[in-house]
Amino acid sequence: MKSITAIFRLLTITLPLAVAGQQLENPGFEEWETAAPSIIEPTEWNSIKTADDPGIAAMAPITIDRSEDAHTGNYSLKLYNVTPFPNLVATGAITNGRFHAEFDLTKSYSYTQRSDPKYHTSFTWRPDSLTGWFKYFPNLNDAAQFKVILHVDSCKLPTDSLSQLNIVGMGVFVTEHGVTYDSWTRFSVPFQYFNDSLPEYALTTMNSGDSITAIDGSYLLIDDLELKYAPAGINEPKKPDSFLTYGKGILNLTLAPETYMNQWLYIIDASGQTVYSTRLEKGTINLPESIPGAVYIALLITSNRQYAQKILIP
Repeated sequence: MKSITAIFRLLTITLPLAVAGQQLENPGFEEWETAAPSIIEPTEWNSIKTADDPGIAAMAPITIDRSEDAHTGNYSLKLYNVTPFPNLVATGAITNGRFHAEFDLTKSYSYTQRSDPKYHTSFTWRPDSLTGWFKYFPNLNDAAQFKVILHVDSCKLPTDSLSQLNIVGMGVFVTEHGVTYDSWTRFSVPFQYFNDSLPEYALTTMNSGDSITAIDGSYLLIDDLELKYAPAGINEPKKPDSFLTYGKGILNLTLAPETYMNQWLYIIDASGQTVYSTRLEKGTINLPESIPGAVYIALLITSNRQYAQKILIP
């Protein structure tokens, strides 16, 4: 749960920002506090148990825990999927904003609650990349997700049309479907920016399952999140290497075939939602005509790295 001291913590880290750049709060999950009777949450983070509907929050299952299996320090964050009711899988989830929860999972979302410092993270920098350490134990073909949305004004995830207009940039990491990571594994993904604005908030949401199709029993350990900044200038993010070209509804991969064959490619919109995904069997992909024109991120996940590139679909 985000504490009321978040504003003061933010003030105390502003002096070294010129060197290190602004960071997420409690990124190593070392600090924990009581959020409700018999419920603890990492300080500056919130679970479904502190959602904005007290009735649903009280009935919601616990899907987070403090783990002593840490990459560094004493603790890491554990997220896990459970089935509280028949035919309903609750995804392990954490956010530095707040959850709006409904029994219809398609209507649930996380959001920046600007009116309450316990449920938002002020953020005014443009990082180059998001890194962190994790272990993941999926059930069947599940996948974990990490998303940081930098935005102005209000924003929720998944977004509505207003939120999409407010997004400045985002960093997204998705684990390989069905792949177990039984030792501490580092990920690093670049931020993609959609305009030249400075953000006002960072909305971070992480899940131990693949959104509303999560599978019971999957669990995720997270530790040591860090935002990286380009050495040449904190406000000039490094552009990632391109790995494809786009034209007339067709994607052409420019990597060697052995790099992408049988790997997953995602097309992700400005809200962080996947609008198309496929396991690659060739270097040319015909995108569905149903994908609306907009700016997207193409995300290629391989066994040893992740490629990301911004594409414009007219």
